[in-house]
Amino acid sequence: MATSRMHAADFWASICFFIVGVYMAVSGLGMPGAGGFIEDGGEPGRVPILLGVVIALLALTLLVRSALAGGFRPSAIRTEDPAERAGLWRCGVTAAGCSVYAVGLVGARIGGWHVPYDAATALFVFLFVVIAEWPLATEHGARRWQRLSERWPGIAAVVAGIGAPLPAAWRPRAWLVVNAALMAVIVSALVTIVFERYFFVALP
Repeated sequence: MATSRMHAADFWASICFFIVGVYMAVSGLGMPGAGGFIEDGGEPGRVPILLGVVIALLALTLLVRSALAGGFRPSAIRTEDPAERAGLWRCGVTAAGCSVYAVGLVGARIGGWHVPYDAATALFVFLFVVIAEWPLATEHGARRWQRLSERWPGIAAVVAGIGAPLPAAWRPRAWLVVNAALMAVIVSALVTIVFERYFFVALP
């Protein structure tokens, strides 16, 4: 039974990855240099095309393998275990969120505003961290606070002063939001710098 559920997870995840891969490859064709795929200066177009093709091919392979194993059947994802059911939901939400980010958010226009890559990435990382850790905010917040207090007591004292006006029950959630925001900014900035300065990719 566990094997069939794994095949079901592979089946639905492969569809999401295939869509993302095809979208990356098609979008890469519109980037500078993609028309001359093997000419000088074609790097901005080659990177998403090659990555997209590889992702799509691997996803297609996984799709066929999982379909042959019966992963497409609705019965394959049924489970009475609450932990397994929650895990399946998390996998589905993660796959859907990644697809929305890659296909619908990056480079989109919302109310006439063009969503740049760095803003879309920061928003995605922030929401992903907050949603994933919200149920465990109290436990994770206590661990992070302990590490901060042990390593940088001065910073911990400043943070404690800032959070003092908040009710005690809200502080772990606020701590989570602040950490998620910092992670979002750092990840977005680093990824943008690496792609633009080292891979010479013109990000949307």
